[in-house]
Amino acid sequence: MLRRWFVVSRPTDVVLELASLVLTLLAFLFALTLLIAVHEYGHYRMALAWGVPVMVFSIGFGKTIYQWRPQKQRPGQNTEFRIGALPLGGFIQMLDGRESDVPQDQRHMAFDQKSLMARASIVAAGPLANLLLAAVLFSALAWWGHPKVLPIIGRVEVGAAADKAGLQPGDLVLTVDSQEVRDSQHLRSLIRGDDETQEADKDTGQFAPVKMVWEIDRQGNRLSLTVVPVLSPVPGPPTSSPIRRIGAVVGVPSETEWVRAGFWDGLGLGFSQVKQIALMTGQLLGKMLTGEATSKHLSGPLTIAEQAGQSAQRGLFAYTSFLALISVSLGLLNLLPLPMLDGGHLMYYLWESLTGKPVSVAWQRGLQKVGLALLIFIMSLAFFNDLTRLFN
Repeated sequence: MLRRWFVVSRPTDVVLELASLVLTLLAFLFALTLLIAVHEYGHYRMALAWGVPVMVFSIGFGKTIYQWRPQKQRPGQNTEFRIGALPLGGFIQMLDGRESDVPQDQRHMAFDQKSLMARASIVAAGPLANLLLAAVLFSALAWWGHPKVLPIIGRVEVGAAADKAGLQPGDLVLTVDSQEVRDSQHLRSLIRGDDETQEADKDTGQFAPVKMVWEIDRQGNRLSLTVVPVLSPVPGPPTSSPIRRIGAVVGVPSETEWVRAGFWDGLGLGFSQVKQIALMTGQLLGKMLTGEATSKHLSGPLTIAEQAGQSAQRGLFAYTSFLALISVSLGLLNLLPLPMLDGGHLMYYLWESLTGKPVSVAWQRGLQKVGLALLIFIMSLAFFNDLTRLFN
């Protein structure tokens, strides 16, 4: 949407694009506010659990545009809640002897006087709250349900692999090599061999044909067919591996069913998706560090805003998926071992647990400067990638 904003010409296009821009901004601001609030609330609730007074709970930085104190607060708490003018982050201010003088009768409640376990759990609670939110959102989507395109064969090309195997339009594919087929997308993945590594013969340079045993349902009759996909070249570099095809339409849009997960299955799917995204993100970061992947995968606020607007336009399901994905990303980002992030503080506590001594104030100050420089570099690179995508 942001890219299109620069090329509109007709007045009606301007109105539509303006409405789209407003929706994008609102969707982006809501996502930021929600995810930041959940993150800081994780810190806040864990601090209360350990009896640490929280003086300020702020969503946003800069000038305070609204503030309040709840009339009923927990014993020992008198938290002031704030909304800052810049909604690009948040913070909680706890009772801490390193930041201000603490009365003698309250020193036992100060954050810096708490046990290592207490301090570590308070710091970790923010990122974990984001991961938990993502799991709940993914679970809610599974409980809500989604349309599943059934793995039904559509049009079959004469003389193609599907035709030679005896497949006919209307065949419902049940299994491929004894593996249950979930939906049409899963069937396409099995045909292509997305999870397989295929190498060409050293002498001939050709790929060996792959035979697949399909179990299908044809008008109530269960049949077994042998399908041999044909390797077809794909556009791209000469080194690109060919893709297996069968010469048939896989999945008929009109043949769908609404799939809902039960409570426990949905909950399991929610946490499983968070785990899967976390593993993929970790692998991507590892590849970026080793040079196997470029830094172009980094996205900044412009790309996130654009995705927020696009998902909001597609509906509540897509926007909820976006919120869950960004919540995972925010949680993982804050767990990175950079001194300015929660992960950096957890590294301090790990050092303290191993040596029995806390990291000195001088070291912390020096590492914070390094961490701040790294964060500025990463954010600048992400913003540069945003601008590159915007104008390309």
